[in-house]
Amino acid sequence: MSRPCSTLTVVVVVDDASFRSGVAANLEDDGHVVHQYEDPRDVPASSLDAAHVVISDYQMAEIDGITFADRVRTRRADLNVVLTTAYWTPEMEAEVAARPFLRLCRKPVDYDELHGLAHELADAC
Repeated sequence: MSRPCSTLTVVVVVDDASFRSGVAANLEDDGHVVHQYEDPRDVPASSLDAAHVVISDYQMAEIDGITFADRVRTRRADLNVVLTTAYWTPEMEAEVAARPFLRLCRKPVDYDELHGLAHELADAC
């Protein structure tokens, strides 16, 4: 179902192919431009430069999502990140709370919540 909203350019960085493609397909169905990457080390600077928001997973094989989000902010201080996670600990919550450019979205992901967070963070830029 398509939602009326402004078009965003979203970078999706998730090492699980089916989850990544599902998130990307939902965003594309809503009219957004999506650039997908499996490995956070493969995200080109040009994709980050064009993005309104980044969606990533907290738990990835190469680096964790908070470390990746910190790297994103080094590249673009105005770019915000949504982290999806099946793991929820008080320590993680504290790390995220210390970074106002981050939001957590628990798995199983509610797409409407994820879509709303993406717009909220894009608008905050």
